[in-house]
Amino acid sequence: MNDYQRVLQKNGVLSFTPGGISMWPIISNRADTVIIEVPKGILKKYDVAFYTRESGQPVLHRVLKVNEDSYDMCGDSQTAVEKGVPHSAVFGVMTGYYKNGKFIDCRKNVFYKCVVRLWSCSIFLRRCLLKAFSLVGIKAK
Repeated sequence: MNDYQRVLQKNGVLSFTPGGISMWPIISNRADTVIIEVPKGILKKYDVAFYTRESGQPVLHRVLKVNEDSYDMCGDSQTAVEKGVPHSAVFGVMTGYYKNGKFIDCRKNVFYKCVVRLWSCSIFLRRCLLKAFSLVGIKAK
C-alpha cells in the first residue's frame, strides 16, 4: 500500500498537486490540485482513476473503456492506451480539481463533461490535435 492509499483509506478523500504531463490539458503539471475519493463501485467511462501499476507506480489516467474485470486507460496527453488495468488496481477516482484557483466538479460541470467526451472520442483525433498544438507552440505543461 502506498502513501496515497493510506491517506485515502484513513480520510476517505485526498488532495494533491500531480507532477507530470500525462493528464494535460485538463490537469497541468505541478499547477492544478486534484480531489480524489474512494470509488463507490466500478468506474465509468471518462472517469479519472487513481491506480497502481504492477511496478507499484501510482497513476492518474482516464478510463476509456470498462471491461468485465479491467479498464482500458489513457492519459489525456497520451495516445497509447494501457489495456487490462484490473479493477482491483484502482483505489481512487478524481471527483474534482482546482485550476487557476477555480474548483471544477467532475460530476456536475457540464463544460468539463463535454470537453472530456470530445477529447476522448478518438485517439486518432487526439494525436492530430496534439500535433497541431505542438506546431503552433502550445506544449504540455
